[in-house]
Amino acid sequence: MKTQAEVQNTSMECTRFASGCGFLLAGLGIGAALSVFLAPKSGVETRKWIATKCLDQVDAANAKLRQTRLRVHELVDQGQCKVDEAVLAGREAFGAVTTAPKTEPS
Repeated sequence: MKTQAEVQNTSMECTRFASGCGFLLAGLGIGAALSVFLAPKSGVETRKWIATKCLDQVDAANAKLRQTRLRVHELVDQGQCKVDEAVLAGREAFGAVTTAPKTEPS
């Protein structure tokens, strides 16, 4: 079972990840805008280059998303196994208490 500190660490990691993604997207947008103005290439070449870079970044983001999705599925499966084990242990403990022979007080 996770402690409160572990839960807080997990939520902080998610917040940090989301913040990092926001900064990454902002940086990509600013970089793309600056490259249009400062590019020594023609407009057609620059647009092709920007399109290629954007598609590369989309592919990289999709790959990271797939990895994250797999990791989340693994964590959910692990959590489900732990819950199943805890439920089974609880049922066994409850069954041991209810089936134990009762002794008469003397």
